[in-house]
Amino acid sequence: MAQKQCSIPTHPHPSPLHSPMAAKNGLLLLSTIAAVTLSSLSLAAVASPATRRSQESREAVRAGYYLAADAHLRPLAALDASLYTHLYYYAVAVHPARRTLLLPPDPAAASLLGDFSRAVKAKNAAVKTVLSIGRGGGAGGAAAVAGSGSDPAFAAMAADPASRAAFIGAAVKVARENGFDGLDVAWRFPASAVEMAEFGFLVAEWRAAVPRGFLLTATVYFSNHVFDAPFAGVDYPSETVARSLDWVNVMAFGLRPPGAANANATAFDAPLYDRASHYSASYGVVSWLDAGVPASKVVMGIPLYGRSWFLRNKANNGVGAPVVAAGPKQRGSNATGAMSYAEVQWLAATATRGSRAVITAYDNASVASYVSVGDVWVAFDGVAVVAEKLAFAARCGLLGYFLWPVNYDDANLTVSRRASQVWTQTKISPEFKNVTGGARQTQAPVQRPPALQSPAPTTAPMSSSSTTSSFSRLSWRMLDVRLHLGALLLLLLLVCYQI
Repeated sequence: MAQKQCSIPTHPHPSPLHSPMAAKNGLLLLSTIAAVTLSSLSLAAVASPATRRSQESREAVRAGYYLAADAHLRPLAALDASLYTHLYYYAVAVHPARRTLLLPPDPAAASLLGDFSRAVKAKNAAVKTVLSIGRGGGAGGAAAVAGSGSDPAFAAMAADPASRAAFIGAAVKVARENGFDGLDVAWRFPASAVEMAEFGFLVAEWRAAVPRGFLLTATVYFSNHVFDAPFAGVDYPSETVARSLDWVNVMAFGLRPPGAANANATAFDAPLYDRASHYSASYGVVSWLDAGVPASKVVMGIPLYGRSWFLRNKANNGVGAPVVAAGPKQRGSNATGAMSYAEVQWLAATATRGSRAVITAYDNASVASYVSVGDVWVAFDGVAVVAEKLAFAARCGLLGYFLWPVNYDDANLTVSRRASQVWTQTKISPEFKNVTGGARQTQAPVQRPPALQSPAPTTAPMSSSSTTSSFSRLSWRMLDVRLHLGALLLLLLLVCYQI
């Protein structure tokens, strides 16, 4: 007689299962195994819809970084928290010698850290606050922080497992004690393959240490390299990033800092496209998608500062015009070669009132803008540029955007309001999910796409996903029923076999 498939192998002597008592015991054992298996599968089926609903209903991100060093430009009392879903306190640094958190020594700065979450949540209880860990502000303001560079203190901390563990524990403790909902790893920037590996260890260990529901993000540059890094081919550990972080904030600006090889001519600091190079916001975003990080875990950065120069000849004031020096130092942002959005608007307004020529231009091919007043030239993101960038982000199915930093907006919060309005009104259809058509660096678009007619983000608020959630619940219930029927059929077959 042919042996039955998947049965217990036969032996020369009689099998113990063939005795009446053994048959009953065997049937009882098999029934128990089937019941346990069924229970496990049923529990998995019940748990899976919750996980899926959590992923499908992830709230779109409208974030802003608040630069603590420039708090005088916009006190918390003047910040409209309703325009954001997430607000970042930037930043608490790593102590250069002790590899520990360097908390603000100044009483006013310490008070700002302690009051930040409470103050913004008093205006918008739904807003999530995140404590950013990285190089602090200081001379040069937001533009200097945005430029590429290294952070030896962060690198030293991340290189030692014991230091990492102690630092992670301290950071989580400080964040929770001060009412923050999450932490942001703002290491700017790992500059070698070894440091990138240590970045991966850091975020994985950080994820394991934070409580359930605690946000963990990272502020990053492009996935496959950091500009001006001493070594070529420095890649972020994208698999670890996708597994460990809620999302990454891509700094799609600061692409041509002062001192770069091309600093002798005017250039855009954050163009959406660049026909000739990878110095573009679109390349930065798409590099993360190409690395395998889901679009639902990518947030695109938009600068609220402009890069400025003194022209060699004010009559030659286009893109690529020769320059003699970085632009004038600003009293508000305390920056040379950079201006806040509010300062750019003030420059244009005062020049107009003084009857000086003001030239404002929008470049269709790059999706970037600049203003020229006398011998001062400033590249900045105006509201039209911001709208186009958000349309691009929507086409890519990104989770959202962040503004850098919100302190630099004008008195009317023009950019913050416009960005929130565009993103909220934008609706994206399923066929646009993870589509990056026109985003890669081949040919920049000739015509501007309509900003407010682009589809909306794939990550809709929870209230808009009821249909999908209902479908998921129904599908899993049907699967659970089928599992029960299959198990009963298996038991019947076992009984028939024993008989």
